Amino acid sequence: MSDTRIEREQAFHDGRVREETRVAAWKFYAVAETSAACYRDLVLRDCAGKRVLEYGCGTGSYAWDLARAGARVTGIDISPLAIERARERAADEGLADRVSFQVMNAETLTFTAGTFDRVCGNSILHHLDLEKALDEIRRVLKEDGGAVFSEPLGHNPLINLYRRMTPRMRSTDEHPLTSRDLQMLHAFFAGVEIRYFHLLSIAAVGWRRLPGFDGVRRALEAVDRALFIAPFMSRQAWIAVIRLSVPARVPR
Repeated sequence: MSDTRIEREQAFHDGRVREETRVAAWKFYAVAETSAACYRDLVLRDCAGKRVLEYGCGTGSYAWDLARAGARVTGIDISPLAIERARERAADEGLADRVSFQVMNAETLTFTAGTFDRVCGNSILHHLDLEKALDEIRRVLKEDGGAVFSEPLGHNPLINLYRRMTPRMRSTDEHPLTSRDLQMLHAFFAGVEIRYFHLLSIAAVGWRRLPGFDGVRRALEAVDRALFIAPFMSRQAWIAVIRLSVPARVPR
């Protein structure tokens, strides 16, 4: 990151910790349960005894679940305030021996090559120079290591319109992933699996406070799964859960 971009991202994410900037979007996350569950399952799967790096950890994110499941976790974030809060919580919850947190630029990691079994991150890659971030993720993973990310996509015109209408909820430099970004994953990992979530099911947000919400959400998700068989329709999804494996020793 350039110094200016680092400063902007630090200020934005410090602000998110200090005063919640995404309250208006909470209603939409009510329909994101399925993608969140998929991400959580992949992050926690077979994690006992593993060294895990959480990218863009915020105030802790999945570090606590990972630690309680037997992983040794390092969390990094650009926000000093988020890291301060995460360290405080680690001490309060008695997990300081299993988790550690550092302020760090995710595009220039200070860890030695092959340090981690797994890297994970929730809505972080779209804040970064993706090529630089992927190169660093590949570098710090062990040969049999892997990574899991949940990221917003940037093709759907209605979702993009909502983003333009709510600029305060986003940093200036973030960029939801495009097909070109997803294709770049193959340059750094031999194994790339992508699952797409939430298109028509976003409309279920209107039922979130009504009886039958879960039924409406699941029905619309079933339609989404059928639609996502077509590549064009999958690009219209809101969220992609990405699983990466077999890191290339030299980018191809």
